[in-house]
Amino acid sequence: MDIHVINLARRPDRLASMAAQLGRLGLDWSRGEAIDAGDGHELRPAFGRGMKARAFPATRGDIACSLTHQRLWRQIADGGRPAVVLEDDAVLADSFARLMSCDLAGLMRRHDMGVLKLEFWPGPQKSRRFPVGEVIGPVLETIRLYRLHSSYLGTCGYIITPEGARLMNDRFPRLRVPVDHALFGREASMGFRLLRPGFLNPAPVLHDAGQFGSDIGGERPQDLPRTLTRRLRDWQIRFRLSREIASGRAERVEMQFAGKSGDRAQYGAG
Repeated sequence: MDIHVINLARRPDRLASMAAQLGRLGLDWSRGEAIDAGDGHELRPAFGRGMKARAFPATRGDIACSLTHQRLWRQIADGGRPAVVLEDDAVLADSFARLMSCDLAGLMRRHDMGVLKLEFWPGPQKSRRFPVGEVIGPVLETIRLYRLHSSYLGTCGYIITPEGARLMNDRFPRLRVPVDHALFGREASMGFRLLRPGFLNPAPVLHDAGQFGSDIGGERPQDLPRTLTRRLRDWQIRFRLSREIASGRAERVEMQFAGKSGDRAQYGAG
């Protein structure tokens, strides 16, 4: 399975960290050039506007990140091979290498998953620490596969199939929403509906924004009011999730990182 690491040209420190981790695990990989939000180009036309963009507002950093992932999806679709996409502030558990030797692509095909989320970010949002999922079964001794039922945002680490990448690009040539909403947001109803995402717990990838800092987080306004359409959609999803949990179809999953207890990110640094 191909491994792509997304990296800004002005962040060689992050690339060096990823190279060291992947080298330690004995894995081949390639660098994907990230689009820089500060390079002076107008990115909004390629990203798109409209009602959905207003419901899921994106900063210049979000837009640049989203267009970078979308460009990589075109490469994956053309290459015809499932691929791992990593952002360059990822921390990899030792089990990441073992998972790469499993037939994860076959597992995804059997369960009709176009995308599989590999990451955990121990941030303050309850939705990131306790996503709602339907357990499918074990992948390794201690790692289980789930079908995602709730939004579970973040794109620091995931596997996407070439068919899934092609579907996203064909159906959404302009994303209009940040890439994590596009792939893993139930409210946005894009990749969540098309690709039927899964996730792994404990997660083999941890998003460690604390070590290098976020390139886009500081742009995001706090407590931005949501549109009426977005508030109504959020309420509908919360109601459906409560019914799915009550019926036993899904459960809240307490996320963990599959790394060793001595790993910096195990403790939610940052």
